[in-house]
Amino acid sequence: MASPLFAQTGGVDKETLFVSGKAVVFFGPSQTEYLSMTHQEKDAIDEGLYDFYHYRGKVLTFLKLNHIQEFSTTKLKIQVQLNGTENIIYYRKAFDHFVGLIMTDGVHQPEVFLGPATDADLIRMFEDYFGLY
Repeated sequence: MASPLFAQTGGVDKETLFVSGKAVVFFGPSQTEYLSMTHQEKDAIDEGLYDFYHYRGKVLTFLKLNHIQEFSTTKLKIQVQLNGTENIIYYRKAFDHFVGLIMTDGVHQPEVFLGPATDADLIRMFEDYFGLY
């Protein structure tokens, strides 16, 4: 798994998703990246991509009901702000999986999960990370 980069300053960058507060960021390849893959590469990830986006859709209501922001992105960088001062930058392509998610409460170290998971598994992860019991 990629290590986060601690940034000193933010800024406007069209390749960066800026996140603050309670949020879950789902990330995956862009359409351009997918279309540039060979048939073998696409075959290797198609089922995982389908599962990832299918189960993501099933947890959106849960996130909304618990006042957790949801982002889906193909941007290359994801910058998470903690405590209004510290910024952590994740590089999507540095992860060893093509899809994943980042959970942040805006205060503590974000948690990264790589690969697809069922809606039940995602909800359990969200409950554990955000303390929703």
